[in-house]
Amino acid sequence: MRVVSVLPSATEIVWALGHGAELVGRSAECDFPAGVLDLPVVMRARTLDSSDPSAVIDARVSSARSQGNSLYELDIKLLKQLQPELLITQDLCGVCSVTEAEVAEACARAGVAPQVLSLTPRTLENVWASISTVAQALGDRGSGTKLRTSLEERSRISATSSTHPRVAVVEWVDPPILAGLWTSEIVQSAGGTSIGPAAGIPGERTSWPALATRDPDLLVISPCSFSVPRTLRELADPKIGDGVGRFSPRLGIFVVDEAYFSRPGPRLADGVELIRALIGGQHVHFPMPVEQWYGVADRKVVA
Repeated sequence: MRVVSVLPSATEIVWALGHGAELVGRSAECDFPAGVLDLPVVMRARTLDSSDPSAVIDARVSSARSQGNSLYELDIKLLKQLQPELLITQDLCGVCSVTEAEVAEACARAGVAPQVLSLTPRTLENVWASISTVAQALGDRGSGTKLRTSLEERSRISATSSTHPRVAVVEWVDPPILAGLWTSEIVQSAGGTSIGPAAGIPGERTSWPALATRDPDLLVISPCSFSVPRTLRELADPKIGDGVGRFSPRLGIFVVDEAYFSRPGPRLADGVELIRALIGGQHVHFPMPVEQWYGVADRKVVA
């Protein structure tokens, strides 16, 4: 089957199901695993400003969405050449990818008629269910059941901590946004109490002073689409670093790769295991970058 995925998490799901060889196209944001990087890029952001400060990106995104403008564009000519039989997108967040309606319009213009699978997970259970949905579309329910069972087991609620420390996961830094949707369940599964929106609710805009009054025991900074080095550059800005510097959570402040929380795919199970380890004070080797943050002048890489 010829598969195009314009959703990074879906690309990861297809690969994890053992169907990576069937992928023929991706979005520019689909960057994991490394094997997908050689695939043709069918979808790109209209404005390449990923190196701009968070506040600038936030303002541009807010303006575009308020005017009903898409943040992405599909390559109609390439879509026609690839002739996909299955195209996977989403209809949850216009900031994350093109929507189902945009895909349908692009396919009509390209003269292709693939099965369009639109994923809209809001909770952790929805994410695991989407794995079964993708597996069924690929004609491989068995692999879907096996992968889903494994991930559900890894993310099962544990009793790591009897105190259920208060955990804040921040998905944007300027302005600070508390991560929503499935994040509270990740924290709960790891043995913590989430400071932030309930399961299924989008992220909550706040301020560093307001968040400090909620007195988290653990602060995790994981901006959507940002690597650890990219986030550290943001924290070097006194406007942001001074805001974070007002926190002194007993379990520390950690800057982590966005894939632990932002991408609704298999690596959310790594997010559960990360929070579980940080709550337990176990600074073991993590699958993706994690760095403890002490302040602009004093940083320590967590092994």
